Amino acid sequence: MFATLGRRTALHAARRTAQHQAKRRMGGGAAAAPEWTGIDKVVRGYFPKDEDMVVAISGGYLGLFLLFKIKSALSGSPEEEAAAPVAAAPASASAGEIPDVDSEEFGAFLESEENVAKLVESFEK
Repeated sequence: MFATLGRRTALHAARRTAQHQAKRRMGGGAAAAPEWTGIDKVVRGYFPKDEDMVVAISGGYLGLFLLFKIKSALSGSPEEEAAAPVAAAPASASAGEIPDVDSEEFGAFLESEENVAKLVESFEK
């Protein structure tokens, strides 16, 4: 009998505690919808919820991106139409000067024994 009475008392206390506890309302619950004015009122007429606005803005950016990509694909790149002119190689080796080590002419410069001697002489100076 005391066991049943103890369980009923605990159950009754738990129910009363649950009824009187404060509840958290994360979204504010009863907050009134804001009054939109100007351009916001017009836009919110078409897209009333925030989720609708997100989809509309994302779709707008995606549309602009796709239009740009299609336009650039149709117009072609200017590099294909006119190849960049190749700079004429300076004739420094023929003038008796030693070309820069990083240049493409340096390999051809080293093929001659006279040029190798010039290079060694320049190192000794």
